[in-house]
Amino acid sequence: LLAPLGIKPENIFRWRSELKAEIAAEDYETNLRDFFKLENNELPRFDLILLGMGDDGHTASLFPNTKAIHETTRLAVANFVEKFDNFRLTLTPKVLNDAANIMFLIAGKDKAAALREVIKGKREVEKYPSQLINPTNGKLTFLIDTQAAQNLSGQ
Repeated sequence: LLAPLGIKPENIFRWRSELKAEIAAEDYETNLRDFFKLENNELPRFDLILLGMGDDGHTASLFPNTKAIHETTRLAVANFVEKFDNFRLTLTPKVLNDAANIMFLIAGKDKAAALREVIKGKREVEKYPSQLINPTNGKLTFLIDTQAAQNLSGQ
């Protein structure tokens, strides 16, 4: 899939989803720490993180009312999502927010209500985890189609 892009194999970091979820998250975190030569509490600095958003306001497998929303020490975690009765692997909010650029790509009328709450609503990260995305020293961009933006008109 990535071969035509000319990306060196050593620069591709896949989640080893064939492993138990917690082990896969630890493995991914170790790979990040090694690649970025991180020490102690340092964070990896990504140039760009491209995110989507679900109609429930989740992003990056950070789902409403899940533990990963509040994770502050890890870089990557296995996040148990009750509605799927399964784990989802994800980077933690602090890693996402350290990126130089974060871009949301959101399309469809089914996202309109959640998008309105994420952008204009009261801060409720348990309910709308996408509200957690706020770069500490970077730029946040939303690419939104007219259907997703229908509840934002006049704003």
